[in-house]
Parts: sequence; structure tokens; C-alpha cells
Amino acid sequence: MTTYTITKVRKESSSDGSHKHIEGVCTTAGVHYTRKQVVDSIKAGNVWKTSADGYTATVETMSYCPKSGCLAAPYIKTKSDSTKKDNLENLDAC
Repeated sequence: MTTYTITKVRKESSSDGSHKHIEGVCTTAGVHYTRKQVVDSIKAGNVWKTSADGYTATVETMSYCPKSGCLAAPYIKTKSDSTKKDNLENLDAC
């Protein structure tokens, strides 16, 4: 099992242009991974965490983007009790 630390995210416009969602993440090593790569890695038993301003949160998988009607899949999120500082959606851009 390997633990990866996410410090930044890359977002893209949704197919209908109504919002931006996570396309991928960047780690402390500066490596970019797509959402699918992160999901596949979690399913293989690896752990992904965010790290920002001293806060951390564990990344979880979900079937689709949480925006109503958006079918971007697979998708990733942090636990709902995470602070704003470690929430994937609020990390700086890579």
C-alpha cells in the first residue's frame, strides 16, 4: 500500500459548461494524476490524502460528479466533515 498526498487540483469545464469539476490532482512530488487514475489506485488498496495549511483529509471515490445532472465519472471527494482547507474542490490549481 502506498500513500499519496494531493496538494493541488486541476479542473475542467463540464460538458454543458455549467460548472467546473475536478479533472485530476497533483501530488507533493509534482506529478499529475487523472480522476480515473486516483480511483483505480484507491481500488487497488492505495491511500490518497489532501494536504493544505496543516489540514489533511482522506480521498474517497464516488460514481459521478456531485453536481446535479453531471455524468463525469468516476469522481473523487474528501469526507463531508473535512474543513475547507483540505477539501479537494478548494485546493489551489496545479
